[in-house]
Amino acid sequence: MPSPLTEMEVNRLSQLLNNEQLIFLQSYLKQSKKSKWLEKLAHKKGIVLHSNISIDEVWEKLNDWELTEILDGGYGKRPYQCECGVKLRFCYIVHHRKDKKTYQLGETCLGNYTMMSPELIKDISNGFHKIDLERDEILIRYEQGWQLPSDYTELPLPQEMNLQIELGLPLSLRQEQKIEKLFQSKLWRMRQQRKRATIAERARQLTSFLDDYEESIPSSPDTDSVTYDEVIEQHLDSLKRIREHEQKITNPEMMDKWTELQVMIKNLKRGEAINYSRFLSQMFELLYYLNLY
Repeated sequence: MPSPLTEMEVNRLSQLLNNEQLIFLQSYLKQSKKSKWLEKLAHKKGIVLHSNISIDEVWEKLNDWELTEILDGGYGKRPYQCECGVKLRFCYIVHHRKDKKTYQLGETCLGNYTMMSPELIKDISNGFHKIDLERDEILIRYEQGWQLPSDYTELPLPQEMNLQIELGLPLSLRQEQKIEKLFQSKLWRMRQQRKRATIAERARQLTSFLDDYEESIPSSPDTDSVTYDEVIEQHLDSLKRIREHEQKITNPEMMDKWTELQVMIKNLKRGEAINYSRFLSQMFELLYYLNLY
């Protein structure tokens, strides 16, 4: 995740968004902070959150301070007021479920009114900080022209993420990690299929290229009558490139081809004849294997 943006940077990047995108992002951030508040409070009370338990059920068990809204007056503005009288840009609306009372508080008074421990307030603040970093990341990705990974277009993504994408807003790294976890098996199968298809296509292209190359070689008894100087003059650059990348040859079969190629070069240097067609075939296979052709 990137370093925190300054308020001026957040304001500048936010102005790049249209009204719908801005409303969605603000709503997403508020909901994330309310969820984080609930998560931390439940953890401190020893309540384990399960997917089959509703938010209302959790609050019935907690019967405690509920974060109902977080208001942001905007960069450089303080339109809200804390219960203590201080003007606020950020205003936390908290409701005490047992006493049925609602308060407008700033960050300082949040701990004083709710009587939450400093440790709990710190945990919640740290959670909010991470959510703000996620906002920064979304804004930065938007400016950089983020594109949805092609793998995700075939997945039944959560409704909120689909809406975010439809509005033209990037997903955060945290959201991408969530997708990777949710669809781990399906993504693995898709990527394996694509990998096999890519290998098959490269093999087809190589076969086609070698066939075309062989057809271009004159059919005569002297086809393999090639000298060391002729091979070096025509193919030295290709051989050098293979040599520079030979550490990438991990396939035993391709390593055998590279070894054979070097033996043929040595034989030519000693004045011995070689199978030139085989030499070309081995060399071009290696160039394709190393993505050098």
